[in-house]
Amino acid sequence: MTEEGGEPAVTWPRPGGLWRRLLASLIDYLVVFVALYALVAALFLMTDGAVKGSFWLNWRTCQSASLRGTDDPVLSRYDWQVCATSFFGLPVARWAAGTSTDPQSKAATTLSIDLDSKGNFRTAALDLGFLQVLVLAAYLLLMEGAFSRSLGKGVLALFVHDESDWHREGLGLRKAVRRQVVKFLGYLPATLVGAFFAFQAWKTAPATLLDYSRLEIAVAFIAAALAFLWSCWVALSIAFGNEPIHDRVAGTTVRVLETDQ
Repeated sequence: MTEEGGEPAVTWPRPGGLWRRLLASLIDYLVVFVALYALVAALFLMTDGAVKGSFWLNWRTCQSASLRGTDDPVLSRYDWQVCATSFFGLPVARWAAGTSTDPQSKAATTLSIDLDSKGNFRTAALDLGFLQVLVLAAYLLLMEGAFSRSLGKGVLALFVHDESDWHREGLGLRKAVRRQVVKFLGYLPATLVGAFFAFQAWKTAPATLLDYSRLEIAVAFIAAALAFLWSCWVALSIAFGNEPIHDRVAGTTVRVLETDQ
């Protein structure tokens, strides 16, 4: 079968589908998540807790403890727990979480202060959690640009095709960049807000709670809502059999890699 002009028609493999692409994305995030955790764990140890990481997939352990520095009249009113997040036994964040109840109003207040390796209070550490979207985008750019598939897509037998040259393995630089920029465009505001809060809190003195304005809180809420709605829009586009916006803009399509190709 040929198209007009005698050129052979392209028979596209079937589309990847929502669940296959979603699972591939989860695998890719786990790959980046492990790499980032390993990096932050090394930086945490090298800087004595001056760098930490809080990521989307996060778990922590807490236990009651006595802390140095609680002779301060304000801090002594709190009941303290030492909490930590670790990566294969290596800490990536350590902090003290305090709770105090006002005897008259019965209102509870909480306080979180970063700790060094010896359990002492320290100035606030720099939280690198905002980097995860940027690192994920860079990882996908390199993998899809070179191989037309990431590790997650490889596991799920998915291939990113250039619509104008579907036999090509690897995307051109412009297409690869355009695809990732548009794909993560909806997450950019949340990333910038996360970076703003991280650097605003960095090196603040212990026992100092940052007082965020209503405008800052509203901007953070809007950024988070935009990221959520962007994800829903992309997912619904795929679910209804349409190309998501990043594939439409880049001129790419994600298809199942058939064994006879």
